[in-house]
Amino acid sequence: MMTFITKSRRRIIAVAGLLMAVLALVSCGRDSATEALEPTATVVASAAFQGLDLVVPAPYDPPISMDSVISVDATVKFLNDDDIYNNVWTRAYAELLGINLGFKWVVDGSMYDQKLGLSINSGDIPDMFRVNGAQFVLLHEAGLLADLTDVYAAEGSPNTRDIMAQDPVALKAATIGGRLWGIPLTDASIASAPVLWVRQDWLDKLEIPAPTSMADVLEISRRFAEEDPDGNGVDDTVGLAVTKELWGPSASLTGFFNGFHAYPHIWIERDGALTYGSVQPEMRSALIALQGMYKSGQIDPEFGVKDINKVTETIAQGKVGMEFGVWWNPYHPLYLSQQNEPDAYWSPYAIPSVDDTPAKSQYSSAVGSFLVVNAEYEHPEALIRMINFWTDNIVRTQDDNVRRIFLGDINAPDVVLYKYTIAHLWEPNAILSGGRLLREALAKRDPTGLNLDAQWRYRIIQAYFEQGTKEAWVEVATNGPDGSVTILERVAEDMGMMNRFYGTPTPVMAEKMAALQTMEVEMITKIIMGDPIERFDQFVEDWRRTGGDAIIEEVNVWYADNR
Repeated sequence: MMTFITKSRRRIIAVAGLLMAVLALVSCGRDSATEALEPTATVVASAAFQGLDLVVPAPYDPPISMDSVISVDATVKFLNDDDIYNNVWTRAYAELLGINLGFKWVVDGSMYDQKLGLSINSGDIPDMFRVNGAQFVLLHEAGLLADLTDVYAAEGSPNTRDIMAQDPVALKAATIGGRLWGIPLTDASIASAPVLWVRQDWLDKLEIPAPTSMADVLEISRRFAEEDPDGNGVDDTVGLAVTKELWGPSASLTGFFNGFHAYPHIWIERDGALTYGSVQPEMRSALIALQGMYKSGQIDPEFGVKDINKVTETIAQGKVGMEFGVWWNPYHPLYLSQQNEPDAYWSPYAIPSVDDTPAKSQYSSAVGSFLVVNAEYEHPEALIRMINFWTDNIVRTQDDNVRRIFLGDINAPDVVLYKYTIAHLWEPNAILSGGRLLREALAKRDPTGLNLDAQWRYRIIQAYFEQGTKEAWVEVATNGPDGSVTILERVAEDMGMMNRFYGTPTPVMAEKMAALQTMEVEMITKIIMGDPIERFDQFVEDWRRTGGDAIIEEVNVWYADNR
């Protein structure tokens, strides 16, 4: 079943309030579908939790304490008098599980890794906390992590195990020497696969057929830049949105390179070994094409200094007609096009190919961080119980009261309660399985059997087709009959190129890769802006000499043990 929310779906918050206002959706009934551990009687002190159909083990008696650390961005809003130290999640852990969770420190997300590093260096290590891949390796090598193998085997609930099994590399990524040292924070890996987004209203206005090849993409880009698709009589449009970062979930060049069978930033297999996509010869043709687009004004001449926020402004102003991004881009930033043009509509297309060989969209394992436990903490199983609480009671809930209390009121989308806790993960298969169920219901014109989230999306899509609610196009373009989720299904079947390296950073990778990637961005930017294509050849040579070859060697040692 489709879960009501995944990490990727959270972008809908930006437009949920608007859609709720125009659709006046009614609340859905209760139908709990949770199947996990046998429910046990729990004494609930807070009236907020009474009457809820929750699955919990017997709480610790006496209660235990757990110190953690957390990042809370400035955008996080708290209900009433709550704060990060006292909120629905800390109260639930205390009253339902017998775990008194506290935080040694709280910082903005941009400062988290630095602050954690300082804490570790000073020996002030929390009981449970989140780490990235490099930190995971270093802490394990220092003997500072608790072995979670046995407690996960003993206490992981069926729902937790199912979610972990949906990503075949999740637990492997957290395993060193055959033992489990952390809980991987799962999500939908396929969600990072690029999709081509095109202003459909511009295609229709200029009577341009849908793109089926990279040659079509280049021609559409030219016409969008030269033929005044916004109709204002001014030469102020560009064909392709590109951010100075080059990569990311929107205005990215990843999908463009994929159309030329190039796979930057991931590891691909060739001749039985892994090699790095960014230094392969297929990159050259894509770079030459981009250079020509820039020279003819199809790419913003100032792209090299414009971050995604500036590019988003260009999209909102209706000055760009194409971008390579991910499946959820209509939720943000593409919906902003309607601020000035009510008829704006972006259609998704699978990545076209430069030749007769179908293009593949690249994607990587979504596991990039882990929840770990201090080796000296006496209750490592407490983390598993917190994870179980999430998977058993939140991920698959059909109880609107549970959803409202622990995630927030859908009518108040600016307050997102799951952000108060670090012990949450997302269901990898939810996007694809839920999308299929939703489209089947749309075809039958019958939402019976859909969960709460899918029923909501069903009504939004119906409002677009039956009531002409233009703002609802974002749901049609993503979860509708020809939406971006259908493209992800094909990517999952045979149109995807998955990053073959999913391990934690190798030693040289941890030391050198950041600098090598900076070198890569500089090379690509300079070539697009007019430097000779031979700069790519020099980059490849420098990349290999300054650490790349050593990283390739390390990665293939890992690959020999994990293929």
